[in-house]
Amino acid sequence: MGVAYQIFKSPVRKHERVRNMKNSLRARVFISCGQQKGTDEVNIAHKIAEKLENMGFEPYIAVEERTLKGVKENILQRLSESEYFIFVDFKRERLHKPKNGSFEDTGKHRGSLFSHQELAIAAFLGIEVLAFREKDVKEQDGMLGFIQANCIEFSDRHMLPDFVAEKVREQEWNPNQRNELVLERDTADSECVSHAKVSFARREWKQARYYYIRVKNRHQEKTARDCVAYLVSAKNLSTGETNPYDELVELKWKGVVTDRVAIPPNRFRFLDAFRIFYDKQHVVQAGINPVTIDWEGYYELYKLEGPGNFELSYVVFSENFSPVKATFRLHIGNRLDDIEFYKRE
Repeated sequence: MGVAYQIFKSPVRKHERVRNMKNSLRARVFISCGQQKGTDEVNIAHKIAEKLENMGFEPYIAVEERTLKGVKENILQRLSESEYFIFVDFKRERLHKPKNGSFEDTGKHRGSLFSHQELAIAAFLGIEVLAFREKDVKEQDGMLGFIQANCIEFSDRHMLPDFVAEKVREQEWNPNQRNELVLERDTADSECVSHAKVSFARREWKQARYYYIRVKNRHQEKTARDCVAYLVSAKNLSTGETNPYDELVELKWKGVVTDRVAIPPNRFRFLDAFRIFYDKQHVVQAGINPVTIDWEGYYELYKLEGPGNFELSYVVFSENFSPVKATFRLHIGNRLDDIEFYKRE
């Protein structure tokens, strides 16, 4: 118990560190622009990122990937997580068209193929886009002709970082907004209530303490719809044994009987993480929704007995947000006051 127990004895400082980390989260901006060797494009991309960072955003400069694994783990992952998308179309080769058996100079250039591919993915994901096109790049070329983006033309590359920052302000992009749900935990998020335990036609009222997880919508405008939650695994840190909970059951949200709820912008809902009855203070029962789950076997399957230390992993799905998963540490003693429950860093 020595080392493992010491981990659980100082949760307050851990909570403070986690809270500070949450407060530092910023809106993510995916910067897609050409980075041709032997040009100033790489330097310009970094200056754009620096401007956005000073404005409170978290910028990411897309680097061309040569492998499918790199595209999946870097480009697609970063795009799926971004709130905003900056598209810069630097000019490339001169374009010519056939004429009288030869070719005529159109006076236009093609844009960056790689950036257009990223623009296509951003459009599919519904990410808000600001598009910039260098002078003499062919209008409505590539993906721009399909998504009908209102492309902003620029001529002086060295002024582009200031120009991008100006347009971001005009669009009123919010640096404190994230298109995500987060699972949070505060030591005060618990309460003692009377629990109705129903068995056939008999209703028995028992005192229990409920422990909650806050599921917060970090978006400033969009409501998270049809949020449903599960306990997906429990690991006993003393034995190393993990229960993956292959048979998932819906957890209950505080104060409602439905298994799915809406979470308004920048608000949270309490999720019943687990409950403990006063007459069995070393037994933790997952917050299964008794209205929708009517098989007693699940209550036995999702029961944890102490004393012991555990890691519990929860996941929340939403119709219009990406799934969010978080792991929490739980210490069970012989009394209610021994319980320690906090989010793992």
